[in-house]
Amino acid sequence: MQITFSSVVNRDDWNYVLQHAELANVFHSPEYFDIQTALGHKLLYSCCYDGGEPVGVIVGIRNDSGYHQDIIEIGTKSGGLPVMIPRYDQTPEAKELKNRFIEKFIRQYFQPPQRFIFYPCFHLDDCLLADPSWQCMQQYDSTLFLDLQLEENTLWMGLNGKCRNAVRYAQRQGVTARIANELPYFERFYHFYKEIRTKRNTKYIGYEELRMKFDAFTRNGLADLWVAFLDEMPLAYAFIWKYKRMINFVYGSSDDGTWSYKPNNLIQWELIKYYKQQGYTLYNMWGIRNMNFSETRPPAEREIEGYGKFKLSFGAELRDLVRYVRV
Repeated sequence: MQITFSSVVNRDDWNYVLQHAELANVFHSPEYFDIQTALGHKLLYSCCYDGGEPVGVIVGIRNDSGYHQDIIEIGTKSGGLPVMIPRYDQTPEAKELKNRFIEKFIRQYFQPPQRFIFYPCFHLDDCLLADPSWQCMQQYDSTLFLDLQLEENTLWMGLNGKCRNAVRYAQRQGVTARIANELPYFERFYHFYKEIRTKRNTKYIGYEELRMKFDAFTRNGLADLWVAFLDEMPLAYAFIWKYKRMINFVYGSSDDGTWSYKPNNLIQWELIKYYKQQGYTLYNMWGIRNMNFSETRPPAEREIEGYGKFKLSFGAELRDLVRYVRV
């Protein structure tokens, strides 16, 4: 191999890697980072080449504002980095190449005592950041994956009994769900998203940032806002991001005064059926518990939040993740 690295942003090479990489998702895409830089955050980019062919990328941001201000973020629950094309992703030499790539990236962009969050890619089990010399805290996170390639009846029976009953109840009450990528529905979604976060005293994404993502992603076919209705009254919302054959449940909200109609259960079942029919193969339902920068306990010792139990009721597979944090 003739491996070289470049921090010169080349969107064609960037997209080439993403188009071929099995683990690529919207959180690795130029469109996602266009929004981050428009918000004032700094793009951090490196592409790995073998003999001139782009074979991998690491992309992140240095937050210049928001609740992660001054922290570099690399990767998410939806997938870490580097993203590599298949013949470099799981070969015998993959671990060495990925760690070499990570080290090159960190030494270029992370100047001590730079604070950062780094999610390594799913196929990297032995990350160099675990070495104490990097002065990182190793944290355990989790996400949920639902295989949309299963038969619809298999998916239905994968819901636990209580969840199936909730879907049936919502249907009997006349609750429906559909894509509603119009601004008035986003405004209501954001209202309830901020309201529940405020009630729980947890941080939330600002209106400007989420609005920009809504506008850009729905316009470019990278997201859908799902809304559950009773007649024409909106009850619940699911902001779904999509890329290639994967969908992600990134944000949700609802009017707690309408929970008795079970709109959140119905909206999930309807979108599962819809995206399966559209040919999507994997649904990342995201996390089951809140994370903080001081957490060191393994997942088995930490309580699953109510929203996590809700997601588990759909029969998704729990996958534990590792992230490295220096804050």
